[in-house]
Amino acid sequence: MNIQAQHYKLQEAELLIAYSQYFGAFDMPDNHMHDTFELYYLMSGERNYFIKDRLYQLRKGDIVFIPKYELHRTLAAGTPHHDRFLIEFSERLFRETIGESYDEILLHPYLRGIRTFRPKPEEQLVLDGIVYRIIRDLKHPQTAHALQVKLLAIDVLLFLARCLERYAEDDSESDPPIHRKISDIAAYISTHYMRPLTLAQLSETFSLSPHYISRIFKEKTGFSFIQYLTYVRIGEAKRLLRESDRKVLEIADQVGFENLAHFNRVFKQTVQLSPSQYRRMSGSHLSS
Repeated sequence: MNIQAQHYKLQEAELLIAYSQYFGAFDMPDNHMHDTFELYYLMSGERNYFIKDRLYQLRKGDIVFIPKYELHRTLAAGTPHHDRFLIEFSERLFRETIGESYDEILLHPYLRGIRTFRPKPEEQLVLDGIVYRIIRDLKHPQTAHALQVKLLAIDVLLFLARCLERYAEDDSESDPPIHRKISDIAAYISTHYMRPLTLAQLSETFSLSPHYISRIFKEKTGFSFIQYLTYVRIGEAKRLLRESDRKVLEIADQVGFENLAHFNRVFKQTVQLSPSQYRRMSGSHLSS
């Protein structure tokens, strides 16, 4: 299906600020994760958002906070059209702009593990005022518009951090039963990925047929069972390559691969780099 869309963005080395309008049902490509933090604001329409091991239903006005290195994907839900605004940023970017002392404030939702937030109507009016100024600058760049957009992006993050200080995170008990079941299955995979998992094992654990699990998991998350298991394993392997001095062979075994050749092949297919190349490019000089 041909999806029509309009995109406006500012992209720098450690910053992406973008506004997009989609005219038709759109599913994000799979295997989406990055080494930056992301703020996603659904300005119109409805979306399903799968983050790590949980499925969220979004409607107009919802904010999503996605930590770096966390698997996520949006899928069509309800209305086919939607508008979204997002900011992707690194800690380094704002340390250079406003100083390291503000990290804890700007990263407040990410550090607390908050994933979704719906501002109150009066807060959304303020937020929209800031965001529309950014969109105007993205659509019609003027003198020093990059600096203006960057400062307004900081304003968005600061405003939301202040809002969140006043409210407890929604416990999302209103999630539909099928969404809770999908989240339970994903969480199970995320905590048992190092074992030889199969659909038959999931079927026995959750008292559902393998065919039903396969179909509904793909329908609701956009990932097949094998795709999701692979991304969880590769995501953990990437973390170990960045943060430990373990040998690649040890890492392959620890994340559930039966042999090194299979691990190397799947890792390169998924990341577009070999494990050793990824370790070097992620800034680690540890032995592989």
